[in-house]
Amino acid sequence: MKGFIQQRENLVAMMLILLFVLISYLSMKNLSITADESKHYKYGTKILNRDASRLVNKKGLVDDSKMPFSALNAFPAKMANYIPDEDIKFFPSGGIREFLNQFSTARLMTIFFSALVAWLVFYWSRSLYGFIPAVISLLLYIFDPNIIAHSQLVTTDLYGVGMTLFCFYYLWKFSKDKSPRTGFILAIMLGLSQLAKYSSLYLFPLCLFMLVLFDCFSSDSFISIRKVAGYLGKILYWIGIVSIVSLMVINLGYWFNRSFTRFKDYNFQSEELKIFQEANSGLGNIPVPVPYPYLEGIDLVRYRERMGVGYGRIYLLGNLRDGDGFKGYFFVASLLKVPIATQILLLLALVIFVKDKKRQERLWDDEVFLLLPVLFFIIYLNFFYNTQIGIRHYLVIYPLAYIFSGHLFKNWKGFTKARQIAFIVLGGYLIISVLSYYPHYLAYFNEFVWDRKTAYKYLADSNLDWDQGKNYLAEYREKHPDILYAPDSISAGQIIVPVNYLVGVFGEMEDFQWLRENFEPTGTIAYSYLIYDISQQDVDVLCHSQYVCP
Repeated sequence: MKGFIQQRENLVAMMLILLFVLISYLSMKNLSITADESKHYKYGTKILNRDASRLVNKKGLVDDSKMPFSALNAFPAKMANYIPDEDIKFFPSGGIREFLNQFSTARLMTIFFSALVAWLVFYWSRSLYGFIPAVISLLLYIFDPNIIAHSQLVTTDLYGVGMTLFCFYYLWKFSKDKSPRTGFILAIMLGLSQLAKYSSLYLFPLCLFMLVLFDCFSSDSFISIRKVAGYLGKILYWIGIVSIVSLMVINLGYWFNRSFTRFKDYNFQSEELKIFQEANSGLGNIPVPVPYPYLEGIDLVRYRERMGVGYGRIYLLGNLRDGDGFKGYFFVASLLKVPIATQILLLLALVIFVKDKKRQERLWDDEVFLLLPVLFFIIYLNFFYNTQIGIRHYLVIYPLAYIFSGHLFKNWKGFTKARQIAFIVLGGYLIISVLSYYPHYLAYFNEFVWDRKTAYKYLADSNLDWDQGKNYLAEYREKHPDILYAPDSISAGQIIVPVNYLVGVFGEMEDFQWLRENFEPTGTIAYSYLIYDISQQDVDVLCHSQYVCP
């Protein structure tokens, strides 16, 4: 009977996940290639061709953050063009081969991975709280417009989110059973996470800290003083296992590209690694047991984050900064880009958990594996991270938070009718809010920004405009051939300006100062291009006041 019930529950989850796949796939059909996708795809192709060396652009700059996980996106086209011998192709010419070669199919691989993450959200939440809470956690994931938006792209943001969740899930399991099998899987997951996103580097110390914390405070695993020595031995043993397995996974992912290069032969760019290299010259001849492009990428990411190189100006609430980020940037981004209904549920879940002593009894056994990572990433990304170019870097906290919020519905059958209806209405509001942006999920803002034409006043960059609307722009310009696109000077007529150039993220900050300080947009294209209607009289007024006109 239990197996039959679980099968029905799984079927419900699978149907919801299928809905997520359909929404994600259909809404990205006319999405143009975003700013980074082509590079991610190119690097994925290099990995499949057994070349893990970093991309170098025409100016000789080495790319920093493209990762081996992008091979998943390049895999369909690789299969379509695979030739087992000189005369036979694995897939002959036809519909299947054409489908596999399409860029939308490359994006579909990210969607499938995100669907797998959605399943883990459901599965972990059900393990903790039961079926109804698990469905709520899943709904929060699949109706997160930011998750949908980045599930559609050939980038590694969603891969990083997913691998982080897998790592903490298996850490939670390992904390319970300490079995070699679970520990081995955890080690593999930690290794794989390093092939997805460099921010996953923090998972190693974080997982170790959380494991020790669990063993110190959980109800079943308290460490007595007498057992400290033996416990430390076990911890060191598992550190060794994780190190060996993770190093093997990382080396395999990069095809052992220049693994064991001597430390002195690295040409570091970041100040931290330069200083460490100079201060420890005695280590210069020691071979580094990771692939060269792996450590090279960590160095370049660190350098470009600190120096503000490789991306535009940081923009928040009408203010611009070069290089330095804003404290609390992601608090503002979340307030505006996470659906209001979701924010209400997350806040309620936290408040109820804090007030209810019974719910806190299992904190160190279960919820610590959800809440501590969320707390870490909230503090780190809001106060110590400078590359504040979009909420995509903050997505890592949401699947964990959605699982945690499931506890709010643990006693769903005991809720009053009025309470159940209130939550159902809140869920309906969530779905309507998200679907109202179809198919432009990357540019989603909640109802705190009621006039969608004004979203640029709060956030920009990949929160709003990541070149995803170029196809819609082309269609509009074809129908309106007289329109002016990003004019070089003060001009009359109907004008279109990309959001990031209007606010000064890219280009010169004063380029469109005349436009943003004196006029309001009358329309948008895909929410990422703003339309202005400027009369000749408006221009004359400007030219006779504070602006010098040609």
